[in-house]
Amino acid sequence: ACAAVIVSALYYLRLHLRLGIMMLALLLLCLVFGAWVASLSTAAWLSVGIGGFVIGWLFQFAGHFWEGRKPAFMDDVTGLIIGPLFVLAEACFLAGGLRELQRNIELRAGKVRNGRG
Repeated sequence: ACAAVIVSALYYLRLHLRLGIMMLALLLLCLVFGAWVASLSTAAWLSVGIGGFVIGWLFQFAGHFWEGRKPAFMDDVTGLIIGPLFVLAEACFLAGGLRELQRNIELRAGKVRNGRG
């Protein structure tokens, strides 16, 4: 898990410094949470793992249904690592941050359906 966090964080930092730092913080929190869950009884960590997996996929299906598009990783495995960064970037955009990055993305990809006009 630590190696995956290091490799992922380096990739995210290379793409965008501010988002990379935020992703690193989130990944470190996930490592701490994972270590705590691993210290629980087998039944408890298995329940947390299965529950998290099911809830995550429900969000995945709901989000892609709303978006009207299939997940990017269906065509390109890189989408698996970009997905979390995409969600963080969208959350920042909704909160009013990273406006220059949002403008640059929209210049290249066009406006996206997001309820903000």
